[in-house]
Amino acid sequence: MTDYVLAAGATASWTGTFKATSAVSFTDVAAGAQFHEEISWLAAQGISTGWAEADGSRTFRPLQAVNRDAMAAFMYRLAGSPAFQAPAKSPFADVTPSTQFYKEITWLASKGISTGWVESSGTKTFRPVQPVNRDAMAAFMYRFAGSPAFTPSAAFTDVPAGAQFRKEISWLAGSGISTGWTEANGSKTYRPLQPVNRDAMAAFMYRYNQKYGQL
Repeated sequence: MTDYVLAAGATASWTGTFKATSAVSFTDVAAGAQFHEEISWLAAQGISTGWAEADGSRTFRPLQAVNRDAMAAFMYRLAGSPAFQAPAKSPFADVTPSTQFYKEITWLASKGISTGWVESSGTKTFRPVQPVNRDAMAAFMYRFAGSPAFTPSAAFTDVPAGAQFRKEISWLAGSGISTGWTEANGSKTYRPLQPVNRDAMAAFMYRYNQKYGQL
């Protein structure tokens, strides 16, 4: 087009900063696999790089449970990898400055997203290589969102009043981040004490970002 003329005072050029995305693809997550779109998004955002295998390929291991240290790393990256100076002394007795994902774990603690456990000795532990259960995942996501005010509802038949993290699980359902399972009798269950698989974790984070935005 040669006869286009900018109006007086119009902007003729633009500058911007864009976050580079990863071109990682996983050989164990085929097109059409459950949560393929969500896992691909997770990779493109650099939230997960998966594993480099001996043959040079990358795998995601979608049906493997997510450990608590990896969850800390995922949430830190979902937040945009904010500037954070990890403390010289760990707040957890089982996490040292040389522990994998130390920065991410201590960031999680500094934000109140995880409080860990108080042991009988009075020390606090994080249990970094323990799988994350689905009820704890709901709590992490709720706190990550800033613990918004809302009225809990009976979303799932296996999460009764008084259950641990019922409020957080109800929020997860109300936000559309988790739909749970539809059982044979038509009821909905959440399976709170079941470990979170990596594919489901990708779906939770994708839906959170779609609704609330972060990256």
